[in-house]
Amino acid sequence: MNAITLPAYAKLNLYLEMLGRRPDGFHELETVFQTIDLHDEVRVTVEPGEGITLHCDDATLPCDATNLAWRAAAAYRAANPVSGRISLGLVKRIPAGAGLGGGSADAAAVLVACDQLSANPLGPARLETLAATLGSDISFLVRGGTAHATGRGEVLSALPDAPPLALTLLMPDGAHCATPAVYKALTDAERCPRPALGRDWFAARITDPTAWLHNRLSAPARRVCPAVGDLLDHLAGCGVPYLMTGSGAACFAFGTVSPPPGVRSWPCRLAPARPVPGN
Repeated sequence: MNAITLPAYAKLNLYLEMLGRRPDGFHELETVFQTIDLHDEVRVTVEPGEGITLHCDDATLPCDATNLAWRAAAAYRAANPVSGRISLGLVKRIPAGAGLGGGSADAAAVLVACDQLSANPLGPARLETLAATLGSDISFLVRGGTAHATGRGEVLSALPDAPPLALTLLMPDGAHCATPAVYKALTDAERCPRPALGRDWFAARITDPTAWLHNRLSAPARRVCPAVGDLLDHLAGCGVPYLMTGSGAACFAFGTVSPPPGVRSWPCRLAPARPVPGN
């Protein structure tokens, strides 16, 4: 029996801009992804037997082929045969439905763990290609750190690691920002065509990400989910750099911030790229 336990890091968007509508109806975007040290724990065991099993300490999550972690194990096995049963164990700490990529983080960690347990590993580049078939943010989360992305988030370019700045992650209780609803709430002016800043612009300013925090989805998220607007208003009065991540509902502020009533919080730091064997 071979086993390995890895952290599955949550992600933030330090920058998210809409560049216009694509012919396929989706939005062309420019974003900067960033992992933080808030993480789930993913244990992968290859043992005698067949198939895939999944156990999770959160009873509200599925433990079958609809779970991204399961799908990642199945995708890895299809790309690089594994002899034996793949047994997955998840300890969840990343809040669900927050735009923090918890499911994607678990899937990325499963891929990395399977590759580390393999006698014939795929290596980082092939692993990221495989991850992209499951989701664009999964490809990023194979290594994590800081990255510039365009397209729908699948065209990735690594950036130097941002400094490990301390931040407070905040989530309104019961808040949910459905991504399609937030995008639908964009006005024509908010979704209008605009040029990308480009990877080099961010690379030149990576030492101080607090200076260029931006999320075009903040305004429509306020209209869809008033609790997010209330939290953003609270953070505006704290005198520190802050932002909503993704399409919500999680927000973050640099430094230590006390949450208002009805809001959970987690102290975190920006996290560097994961060492992946074969880099």
